[in-house]
Amino acid sequence: MSYTSLAIAGIDRCDSWRAAMADAFGPFEVQPRDRHFTGQLRYQRRAGLQFNDLHYAGQNIERTRGNASCLSEEFYTFGMPVSGPLSVERRGESFDVAPGCVYLMNQGLPYKALAHGESGFRSLSISIPSSALLLRSRNLPSFCKMDLAGSLKGSMLRTYFSQIFDNLDSWRDDELSAMCEQFIDLVSMFLLRDEQGQASETDSSVSVAHRTRILAYIRLHLSDPGLDAEDIAQGCGISTRYLYKILGKVGISVEATIFEQRLLKCRDMLASPTERAHGIAELCYRCGFRQAAHFSRMFKARYGETPREFRARTLQP
Repeated sequence: MSYTSLAIAGIDRCDSWRAAMADAFGPFEVQPRDRHFTGQLRYQRRAGLQFNDLHYAGQNIERTRGNASCLSEEFYTFGMPVSGPLSVERRGESFDVAPGCVYLMNQGLPYKALAHGESGFRSLSISIPSSALLLRSRNLPSFCKMDLAGSLKGSMLRTYFSQIFDNLDSWRDDELSAMCEQFIDLVSMFLLRDEQGQASETDSSVSVAHRTRILAYIRLHLSDPGLDAEDIAQGCGISTRYLYKILGKVGISVEATIFEQRLLKCRDMLASPTERAHGIAELCYRCGFRQAAHFSRMFKARYGETPREFRARTLQP
């Protein structure tokens, strides 16, 4: 599966770069800073996530409050900087990310970013829907990072991340989906738990483990249009009441979780060249939607464009 890839150089191409960034990450303001203005972007959508290789210089990037309100979904970026540093300002606070660390950042909040260094800022990253993180951790910080030097946890995150990212085209879809689930578990365990301190009784290790199993079961059975709370509870070996309690702790209903996972799976399939020969209606039925028209309306409401528009944009030559 190939990446969506482009390289842009020169201030006169600022509008094209802004549009490319918006296609990949949602709207940004781009302000050229000097004659070294350049940008390179490669990204691929699979397994409900987006894998990015972003490199830019000679510009300031800003996500305004208006930009943030236009996002079709809230997501976080888990990044591993390759060059930099990058200075980020948000809500009166500032922080830097640079080679030698990994970071997790909420992309749904306003911020400004300034790339330093002769070669600008480059980061390999994975875009993770907030909903996937909320299933594992109740309270999500807007930003956290971990220095890799001398850190066993950081080393594990970097190694697992690199194995997924460097061999992305080698993994089958089912393999990649399972590995990404495990990776998000590691991010939650090593970054979010350390940020929040010891888990509270309402967000215990048992609760986190159950939420992970619930999400895995839902994804495995998305093709069943009759999938409901009783099926999930029985499949996970818990009561229906306990299922609602587990998801209720993070403010997500069972029905909303199923619906969200169906939309994510459909979006992933629509962006896949291997599914190009299959019609949109067939794909939505395979994900458990009963009516193609209803799916199209919900997809547009969620992502701001129709399934046909999304597919045409992501699969363009």
